[in-house]
Amino acid sequence: MHLAYASGIGWADAKQMLFERIDREVAPMRESYQSLMRHPERLEDMLKAGAAKARRIATPFTAKLRHAVGLRDLSAQEGQTKAKAAKLALPGFKQYRESDGKFYFKFVDGQGKLLLQSQGYAAPKDAGKAIKDLVAAEPRMLITLMADLHMSRPQGVAQAEVEAALRDAA
Repeated sequence: MHLAYASGIGWADAKQMLFERIDREVAPMRESYQSLMRHPERLEDMLKAGAAKARRIATPFTAKLRHAVGLRDLSAQEGQTKAKAAKLALPGFKQYRESDGKFYFKFVDGQGKLLLQSQGYAAPKDAGKAIKDLVAAEPRMLITLMADLHMSRPQGVAQAEVEAALRDAA
């Protein structure tokens, strides 16, 4: 093209050369498009396969996300048994701020039973760090860590129960 300009090619000829180049590059895509338009059933099959693939990836992630933010499945029947709902529930941490201005957290099992209660923290990030330390702790270090964090375990709650729930929550 550089030599053609040096030889004195005109703009009309340059435009024609550019058109031919673009036409050559786009021709396979155009043929594919026209083929799909002639055979819409192939296009429909491709769209269905793509949707199925997207669902395989997105459905588990969406379920985790819904659980994390506390959204229940609206299509679930109201008549679910309490035992089945309890079986699906996971242990977790509940953070809150009391009227004293301090930040607390509690650790509850899947049925809402209190397993651990924290001390008050001046900042929410301190409570979050304590939770992170609890989840990451090895079972043999858990009693020492709970003492260091001034955690209390309610009467009747076994250490093994707390350890098992922490494994399930992680």
